[in-house]
Parts: sequence; structure tokens; C-alpha cells
Amino acid sequence: MTRPGRRQSATVGRREVLRDSRGRVIDDVYVERAAEDALRQVRGPGRPSLSSAGESPVLRVRVSRDLEAAVRQAAQSSGESVADWVRHTLEQASRRAAG
Repeated sequence: MTRPGRRQSATVGRREVLRDSRGRVIDDVYVERAAEDALRQVRGPGRPSLSSAGESPVLRVRVSRDLEAAVRQAAQSSGESVADWVRHTLEQASRRAAG
């Protein structure tokens, strides 16, 4: 968006120094930080990690409608969310399989 009375330019000369409204020089580092800040604000803080390493991997699986209904019912019966129920069930199954 161009302010009234200002001409919009498609390019900036190599020697031209751009500044923001606070007088800070707009360079590649400034732009990168501004983009990161904007994404952080749009995305919000996110969910807490389930892993000690920081990021929690996501598993996506396809199931039949009958299995989905059964999982939802089991989660509701146990008072858990579907995600928590599936996570706990997978943890139990992996411990049994490890022996």
C-alpha cells in the first residue's frame, strides 16, 4: 500500500538505505526477523511438546469407519480425548511388544 503523495517503486537502488518508522535500517536480517515474528504471532505459541527433544512427531493413519467409531467410543468411555486415548493405547502396546 502506498501512502498518498508517495510514488511506489518496484526496485530499490543498491546504495539506497531503507528505514522503518523507528529509523532502523531494513536489511536482510531485519526482514528475516520481521517474517519470523509475523509467523510466530499468526501461529501462536503452539502446543507443548510431548518429546524431550523439542518437537513431537505426528503419525497419520487411515482406519475404517468402524474402527474410528470404536476408538471414539473407547476414548469417550475412558474420559479421554481421542488423541490421548490413542497415545496411551500405543504406549501400552509398544511396552508389551518390547517385552
